[in-house]
Formats: sequence, structure tokens, C-alpha cells
Amino acid sequence: MPKGLQEMKFRSEFEPYLLTIQHDSKKPLNKWSPQSGGDGGRNWLRRPDHFNIAVILAPYSPYFVLDIDGEKGYKNLQGLQIVYGKLPRTFVVKSPSGWHYYFRYQQGIKRSIGWLAPSIDIICHGYTLLPGSVIDGKRYEVLDDVSIVSAPNWLIRLASNTSKQIDTPAKNKTAAQYDGEDYEFKVWRARRYVEKMAPAVQGQGGHTQLLCVCHALRKKFDLDIPDCRSILCEYNTRCVPPWRLDVPRERYDFFRKLSEAEKW
Repeated sequence: MPKGLQEMKFRSEFEPYLLTIQHDSKKPLNKWSPQSGGDGGRNWLRRPDHFNIAVILAPYSPYFVLDIDGEKGYKNLQGLQIVYGKLPRTFVVKSPSGWHYYFRYQQGIKRSIGWLAPSIDIICHGYTLLPGSVIDGKRYEVLDDVSIVSAPNWLIRLASNTSKQIDTPAKNKTAAQYDGEDYEFKVWRARRYVEKMAPAVQGQGGHTQLLCVCHALRKKFDLDIPDCRSILCEYNTRCVPPWRLDVPRERYDFFRKLSEAEKW
């Protein structure tokens, strides 16, 4: 397995957008702004063991990154894929805290922190460290050395519906400033609401508790079915035991609570 940018098969794809980063840091070596572009990694090429290296992201390059933070983010990504479909194979980097999935940028995709699901971020409008970089003794390493592909339609749709304001609404607007048409904010509030609900525990009214969650999503927040399913998959990771959504019978039993909540 390649360990750094030097050994990558598709390194040349990044070269126009490379940016030299200070040693053991995420700060650029020289004064930088997105409009100024990259430096081609000139200093890094001369001393790759002394500097870190980064790639500039969209809209100033053709790439954006799906940032998965830790095991919680990975489980939530699995839940999203169960609902919407699997991610295509693309270039993946193992970061010190998780995984970076690289995709081709499409107009309209916005940066977001935890909007798709907890511990899952969309990174653009900046840069991110590449394999070979080291932070606090921990390396960024190539996990899947393949060419970068386009994101699936479902990810493009969800990533295009996010906004910076949705990341921290309380700091920017009061609840009264959001009306019924602000659907994205309703999804954000619903996700945070369900995070605080007790998990469904087998033998302790688990099915009733799941029904309460479904009722909140459909009746309290009036969310569409696909968004309800996405949030339920996140909730399922906290249930004891979780429903096995890869088993058709359990998957049906899990999601039919949404239709039951309509009549409850």
C-alpha cells in the first residue's frame, strides 16, 4: 500500500493544486488565499520529509472531500448508504481521526459540518492535507489509490442542500426567523432532537420507543420519508441491539414504524 503522495499512481492529477504546509502543522508555509492558487508543492518536493503537503479544494480545484470522523462517522456513513445507495470506489485517504473520500466537485455543493449526519462533513472552500503529511506523529496515508470519480447523485443532492448557516443556527438567527419553508433547518433540528432521545432497548419497550422517534420525525417535524430514514439509521446505531438493516425482515420491521406513526 502506498504511504505517501510520492508513491501515488495518480499524483500528477493533484500537482496543479498542491500547497506546501509547515512541518507538523496545517498552516501554509507562505501567505495564502484561495484566489492565489497553489505553489505546486515546490518546497515540499525539495524536502518532502520536512514539510506537509495539501491540495486546494473546490471551487478553486475540481475536488471536494467527504470527511468521516471516527467510528461514529463510519457507522453513520453505513446508514446513509443503506438508505441511498453505496458510494462508488474513489480515492480515499486515512487521516489521523477518520477517512477522506475525494470526489469531483459539482456546482452547488456547499461546505457543511455534521449536516448529512453526525461526524460527517463536506469539505470545500479551502484545502486538506494529503498522504505523507504528519500531525502530532500521526500520518495521512493512502487507503485506496484509484482515480477520483464523480459523487453519486444522492450525495450531490444532499450536499447541495446544506448551508453554513445550518451548521450553527443559534448563533446566526432566532427561531422566529425560520419559517415553515426552511426545510433544511427542520432537518437539522430533527436530527439534533433525535440525538437526545433515549435509545430503543429490546425487552424494555424498544418498539414503542422507535415508534416515538418515528412519530416525532413525521408529525412534529413533518419530514419527508428519505430524510426520516436517514435519521433513523443514525438512531439505530444507539439501539440495544441495533436492528440488522442488511436483513430484509428486520429492515422491513424497522422502517414500517414510519407508516405506523402516521396512524398513531
